[in-house]
Amino acid sequence: MKVRKKIICLLVGIIALISACKDDNGKIPPNPFDEYKDSVVNGGQNPLPPLDSKSFAGIHQNIFRPTCANSGCHDGAFEPDFRTIESSYNTLVFHPVIKNNPQNSFEFRVKPGSPVESVLWERLNTDIDGQSGIMPLVTDPGSDWDTQKSQYLNDIKDWIQNGAKDMFGNSPINGNLQPSMRGVIGFPAGNTTASFDRDAGSGAILIPGGTTHFDLWFSFTDDNTLPQDLQENEVKLSLNRNDFLGVTSLPLQIESPITQSGYFGDMVTYTHKLTVNLSAFPLSSIVFARVYVKDPSLQIITEIPASGSPDYIKQYFSFQKQ
Repeated sequence: MKVRKKIICLLVGIIALISACKDDNGKIPPNPFDEYKDSVVNGGQNPLPPLDSKSFAGIHQNIFRPTCANSGCHDGAFEPDFRTIESSYNTLVFHPVIKNNPQNSFEFRVKPGSPVESVLWERLNTDIDGQSGIMPLVTDPGSDWDTQKSQYLNDIKDWIQNGAKDMFGNSPINGNLQPSMRGVIGFPAGNTTASFDRDAGSGAILIPGGTTHFDLWFSFTDDNTLPQDLQENEVKLSLNRNDFLGVTSLPLQIESPITQSGYFGDMVTYTHKLTVNLSAFPLSSIVFARVYVKDPSLQIITEIPASGSPDYIKQYFSFQKQ
């Protein structure tokens, strides 16, 4: 009996719903989705228009993602980071150059309106230092760069020439960027000629047994401020790569600049130094560093690496007491 009552109530509800959907003439209006055909039903054709190949969305879809974001290259291992359209744009447009030509001709990876002043364009056409090669160095099987190279180069050139607008068509603004890292290196205390090696697996700086103190040097770059003019200049050391709460900050010393290999293998200038007392850390432990610097024209303190930085960057900012 209860079941019959439920069925009757359900039927009454359906009838009421249909009646409510009728127009003033008592007819049910047409369903606007009856004429819709999705990409599978409609002969496999995408109902959306194709991306403009000269827009940034089109360039990321056609070039950066299939050709440049391959394993071990620009998949987050190296900047520019071409994994997503957002990371691609943010690490290209008005982004300071790390690897430059011998004449240091380039200020930005992409300078809107000027392909010839954009290191991206240069690296796609020229071996900038005679040893770095022309990008892309290799192509994955899913890339059609080799067959479409001429068209793709024209698309990139036109995109830069037309203002390097973002995926929404907005023109970029050259703002004041936060300081960034260029390298971390370790030396015996008071020595700047023979740097310590890094572990091939973890990337940590290897401190030889018997060492009591060593110098940890940092290299920074900023778009408006010289590294030696940065403020805050502190570092924290922790046995936990992700936990620096409660760790005492140590002052970084601003030293006469030295030139050594940086994160990307190029020669960079190191200005900040911490002399580390290894007695505070257990044998064989891996110690992680985070530095804190501030552009005087900005309100915020920059933490490098940040909590959300990839693990390989945190490993790069580490040393191991052997």
